[in-house]
Amino acid sequence: MKKILAIAMALVMMMSVMIPAFAGELTQETGKQSGEATVKVDGIDDMGEGSYEVSIPASIDLIWGNNGEDQYTIVHSQVQTGKRVKVSILKTKDLTNKTDANETIEFSVADRTDGLASAAVVNVSETHKFDITIAENEWKEASIADYEGIITFTSEIVDA
Repeated sequence: MKKILAIAMALVMMMSVMIPAFAGELTQETGKQSGEATVKVDGIDDMGEGSYEVSIPASIDLIWGNNGEDQYTIVHSQVQTGKRVKVSILKTKDLTNKTDANETIEFSVADRTDGLASAAVVNVSETHKFDITIAENEWKEASIADYEGIITFTSEIVDA
């Protein structure tokens, strides 16, 4: 037991010697002393690339014979300096007749912006609009029915 206590005391004494090795020095000028200390935050190791949320519409309703528009929102983005949240929109399935799967209506989807968040930090929310376009002849050549298509939203952190 005495040996363990002696080793523990030796370790404590060694650690107390190490503290002054990292201490700064104070300079004295006319009665007062001042010094500087560097404060470091290792944000990249602590937080990684960052975090964000993207709110997308669950469904988009179009009126027969018309194009459409909707929006998605980048919410509470906080990413590394020099990075941004990017959202890409892609049509993954044309409008398909729910009664006759052989009948489809082609459409395109286009983001009105480049899909990038305006800053590395978005405190509340940032709205991005996109358009759904259907050619007039697509409407004229389709029978009237309920149709359903799919748009895929993909988000990632990219270099600004």
